[in-house]
Amino acid sequence: MRLHCIRGIVLSIVAASTILAQNYSAGSIPAALLIEAHAVVRYHDTEFHVRDAGEAVTRIRGAITILDKQGEVFSTLAIPYSKFIKVTDMEAQLYDAAGQRVKRLKRADIESYSTNSGNNSIDDSYVKAAVLKHPYYPYTVAFSYEYTTRNMMFYPTWKPYPYSLNGTSVEKSTFIVSMPAGLTLRYKEQNMPNPVAATSEGGRSVYRWEVAGLRPFQTEPYAPNVEQILPKVITGPTEFEVEQYKGRLTTWKDVGTFYRELNKDRQALPPALVSTLKEMTKNLTAPTDKAQKIYEYLQSHTRYVSIQLGIGGWQSMRADEVAAKGYGDCKGLTTYMGAMLQAVGVKTYPALVRAGEDEDDIRTDFPSFQFNHIFLCLPSERDTIWLECTSQNNPFGYLGSFTSDRHVLLITEEGGKLLKTPAYQPFENLQRRQARVDLAEDGGATVAMKTVYSGLQHDERASVLHALGAEDQKKWLLQSLSLPSVEIKDFKLTEAQSRLPSVEENLQLLVRNAGTRSGTRLFLTPNLLNQVRSVPIPNAARRHEFELLNHFADEDSLEFQLPTNFKAEYLPEPTRIDSKFGSYESSVRLAGSTLTYNRRIVMKKGRYPADDYNNWVEFRKKVAKADKNQVVLVKQ
Repeated sequence: MRLHCIRGIVLSIVAASTILAQNYSAGSIPAALLIEAHAVVRYHDTEFHVRDAGEAVTRIRGAITILDKQGEVFSTLAIPYSKFIKVTDMEAQLYDAAGQRVKRLKRADIESYSTNSGNNSIDDSYVKAAVLKHPYYPYTVAFSYEYTTRNMMFYPTWKPYPYSLNGTSVEKSTFIVSMPAGLTLRYKEQNMPNPVAATSEGGRSVYRWEVAGLRPFQTEPYAPNVEQILPKVITGPTEFEVEQYKGRLTTWKDVGTFYRELNKDRQALPPALVSTLKEMTKNLTAPTDKAQKIYEYLQSHTRYVSIQLGIGGWQSMRADEVAAKGYGDCKGLTTYMGAMLQAVGVKTYPALVRAGEDEDDIRTDFPSFQFNHIFLCLPSERDTIWLECTSQNNPFGYLGSFTSDRHVLLITEEGGKLLKTPAYQPFENLQRRQARVDLAEDGGATVAMKTVYSGLQHDERASVLHALGAEDQKKWLLQSLSLPSVEIKDFKLTEAQSRLPSVEENLQLLVRNAGTRSGTRLFLTPNLLNQVRSVPIPNAARRHEFELLNHFADEDSLEFQLPTNFKAEYLPEPTRIDSKFGSYESSVRLAGSTLTYNRRIVMKKGRYPADDYNNWVEFRKKVAKADKNQVVLVKQ
């Protein structure tokens, strides 16, 4: 894994096949493995042979039978390579349903691609790829390849289930790690049916894992990432080398020590810039005030570029390079920001993190380089501040869904120290809406609405505000409204930047079907704008935990001005629903010709056992029913 923030290879298409000679007939697949399957892994053998602390060879052999169109994701063989990874052998063969070979991979079939997207990206990684397809299903792709790696910061993680496709079964898969004398393997097993078989062979320590007869895995609604559910084995070194750097890797302190060594002596700034920074902050005394001033300078004078060069993408640009070029990746910009703050007497620490709203937290029980990002920590006994250095728009000290509520590794003089970033609580992630609805006799309405989105609920609209022009903002807002027939007459988005930022959204709407007229009656669902519409299907046989990803709260207050001579014939009773997952309340009241609807829902982030899933479904069902409650108005 790199921090995000054509080299030639010699490839031999081997004359003597390394693909296993076996029965590739689709008819020999056990019937149980075909149920709900799109592809079947016939066999997959991975051998990781460590030569020494600085080099290893990986050998992979396998065969996959593709049963239908969805299984064709496995018809492409892709092997990454880079400065540190050299592909030496690559072979593949195609077999028909009867197990007869119909094609063998040729050198001309293999193409090389750069993984550099070209969009704010500088990368030195590539991929060798070949496609083997057959016009008739089922067919089998058998393959074998080998590569040498010289970046031993990373050992492989073995996943016997291919994660790229639901509906894949596995006949047999093995993983072997062979270690030389004097080097110790670290490993962590997750949901494995059988533990490791460890032996000694020829003075080497050999570790073997095997699975067989795995039926297709099907995901369940609200389940945690499959990475946390399916069987896998994580491995890592105790001692390693990459280029001229040597490291140990048994504790989080070791991880931080190596990263600090890899990036030392890169904080020097141009003297002229140091003078500028001191002049900018000469009237400020509080470290926070200095940090905010320089953070604003960083945002206005630099931009983010993903740079995956250097030692596995883990070594930073020098601070003076960033100053000169005006750009950097997460490593370079964090180094630069830390150097600028150091120049005005403010102490900070880089913090490694696995960032991303959809990314799982790191495994704290297995010290290793699990991170994909780095940002800056300004420590304080009362209120630690976290600085995202890659964004030109991020409010000072705001984490957002990108880096909140997860473990980070602080890089200190004493090595790495694990901390956890704060989680935003429900009423910090608040949507508060107020609307006036002038209702016409035919069910149409004009709506004047103000909604304030704060915390994590602010993020999406802040992105729209900064990334899109006015016309595209209007299109996005129109798509975000849950009304069937609506026109935006006017709109405005305004961001209030702070450590808990917010976006205020003001809309003027014309709604053609706010209510439904039937004779003298007008039927109105007062929750026009924020209904829970989908309800999961109950599942008494659920296998896995389920996860609610964010704390949040929504508060809605809508005032309806009724048409002349209309009175309420029916008003729903107030509703309150309480559960371990959250709470809900709504009410409708009438005062003269003004009908007021109030709603509040508060949801709690968490992971819950499978036995609670139907209780969650029932809670959602009750909320959805309450959200559909109708008011009946009648003309006098």
